[in-house]
Amino acid sequence: RKPPSRFSAMLLLSAGLLGLARPAAKQRLAGLFSASEDPVLACPRDGSALFPERAIYGRTRREARVSAGGVRYPVADGEYVDLLASSGRGDGDGITPGRLAEEVREAFATRTQTQMFRTPVLGFLYERGWRQQFRAAGFPGIEKEYDEVSAFFEPVAAQGRGVVVDMSCGSGLMYRRLLAGRIGGSGRTLACDYSEVMLKETRRRALEQGLAPAALELLRCDVAQLPMRDGAVDAMHAGAALHSWPNLEKGLSEIRRVLRPDGGRFFATTFLRGAYPGTTSATPGQSGGGGGSFRFFESEEELRQLLIAAGFPPDGVSVRREGRGCAIVKAVLGGAAAGGGSTAAAAAPRAAVAGVAAAGMVAAAAAPPSTAAAARPPSASAAASPAPLSASGGAAAAE
Repeated sequence: RKPPSRFSAMLLLSAGLLGLARPAAKQRLAGLFSASEDPVLACPRDGSALFPERAIYGRTRREARVSAGGVRYPVADGEYVDLLASSGRGDGDGITPGRLAEEVREAFATRTQTQMFRTPVLGFLYERGWRQQFRAAGFPGIEKEYDEVSAFFEPVAAQGRGVVVDMSCGSGLMYRRLLAGRIGGSGRTLACDYSEVMLKETRRRALEQGLAPAALELLRCDVAQLPMRDGAVDAMHAGAALHSWPNLEKGLSEIRRVLRPDGGRFFATTFLRGAYPGTTSATPGQSGGGGGSFRFFESEEELRQLLIAAGFPPDGVSVRREGRGCAIVKAVLGGAAAGGGSTAAAAAPRAAVAGVAAAGMVAAAAAPPSTAAAARPPSASAAASPAPLSASGGAAAAE
């Protein structure tokens, strides 16, 4: 028998080396493409578990979240996960005339409350003057509000790892502060909004601020159909948002559902009637006016009763007025009192934010269509005072 040629020997050696490396390569690939179910997120359609999915086509990488039932939710432009129920695609999920007509009707009915915040001009203007208008209604300013939010969430943070959500995050005014406070922690910080524009602006500003891209979790969702598991969230913030949610009652019930039953906390700010000259309240049970105009609440008691009707315990809900028409809402599940206190009294615990952060307690997120675009604006009818539209995010005007 002839000895193998040099070329043949090289081929045999290469094949041997490849054979030895094969198991390790398989393990690396398995680690890349296999993933466990998300402990927080769930399919907005049926509540089933969601799994991350990654696909690589040449140099193109695509990501999605797939439910146990096979419904796929896209990661849009690599920036946010679109978890609207209508964005999911499964076998046989085509665009039917009936479905298209329903989406058009919903968009028209909520054109003021949610659709206007999907325009690029709002994303550009939100922190360039839009939010500053809230001061006239009594909003204390984002820094003071952040102090109060961090103090209110501190008992949750003290427990260690946790999940905090910023619902109707807008341009990320509060989300960025929550996220920066938890760097180095072990929790999750989710930013949610119905507006794609606001989610993109949140990401842009967060990266511009130097926050780590891997720490950002941005979700497009509807507060009336939250893509989260029962009792999976430790604390939720909704700044300047409740007045803009088309289905407020359902949204509050959803928040109650996803909060941890033994100590989950909810902090929100919104507008009361009289916040601006000419403002009026909306029809009870829903926003009033054509096109889904913003809802100015009659009183602190109205807000309190709305939360109690959603399932929050009466002794766990507190609502107070700041200035002419800013309502600050706090709610706690599991028997703990919601504590009132003034904004000034809460300003000191900036250090508590570090506690929230150190414990990794922060999560924020987007506001929704059928029920909430993001911290949205109230509509003022008087020409003398421009509508203080709160796009979606922290609940106070920037200082």
